[in-house]
Amino acid sequence: MQERDSAFFAKRAAEARATAEYKGGGRDARVAGHLALAYEALARAKKNKERRDS
Repeated sequence: MQERDSAFFAKRAAEARATAEYKGGGRDARVAGHLALAYEALARAKKNKERRDS
């Protein structure tokens, strides 16, 4: 599995957040909102790990 950095997850969170904000998106918008939260959590965890390792 390829190693990802915090910037990758932050970018994916922003993309998912933009999809979630789409009005009238229904279920897809809700799923994108959940994905945005998950990617944001991964970005924070990776950033914390990167700080500890440096």
